[in-house]
Amino acid sequence: MIRTHLSAAAVLTLLTLAGAAADDDSGFKPIFDGKTLDNWTAPDMTFWRVEDGAITGEVTKEHRPKENVFLTWKGESVGDFELHFKFRIFGEGSNSGVQFRSEVKERGLVHGYQADISGDGKWVGGIFDEYGPRGSLAARGQRVTFDREGKKTIESFPDPLAGEGKVVLTQWTDYDVIAVGPKITLKINGKVTAELTDLDPRARATGVLSTPVITTPMKVQYKDIRLKRLDNKDKPNAKTP
Repeated sequence: MIRTHLSAAAVLTLLTLAGAAADDDSGFKPIFDGKTLDNWTAPDMTFWRVEDGAITGEVTKEHRPKENVFLTWKGESVGDFELHFKFRIFGEGSNSGVQFRSEVKERGLVHGYQADISGDGKWVGGIFDEYGPRGSLAARGQRVTFDREGKKTIESFPDPLAGEGKVVLTQWTDYDVIAVGPKITLKINGKVTAELTDLDPRARATGVLSTPVITTPMKVQYKDIRLKRLDNKDKPNAKTP
């Protein structure tokens, strides 16, 4: 019995190690430790904490900011990458998202691309130009191209979150952001929700990762945040193209 038990434990250990090795080999690295916000910063950290092993942003009726408060990763600017995380959001009026290739400006406000999230589900899985002049860049169910003159062309495809694909946003949901050159792809639970090819001169090729809370009562959580750089910055002695 003891031998059988040890053998089973050994097999379990080997499987666990194999899974960890596969994850490491994939090139993804965690950028949130699940315990602290040491690698993150915001103009007012009172709206941010770690809860349930997740980055948690919350605004209440009693504690509301005058403007959006962005929590920004302290790591280097990111250009070409894949980002995977899980999120859940509470409240019909809630709105958040993950900023990427963005820029921190006055009062800590973050301008640039946003992979959208909203409590009512309307904006989830779309790409928005946060604080920018272009507004919605690619809504869910859209494949959009901005040409070099800034002209927008839209091709629609079936909403992957409609019908049987509908998600419950108060439950943990997978989100992927993939940015390679001018092409940006968003996925929810592995399904492509929006695609953008941005050749517009106003497009940004690199920038920060960040996430906001807004001025109305809301709560949003993020966990299992993993980044895979495609620009070789994480490789020793690598040259950036």
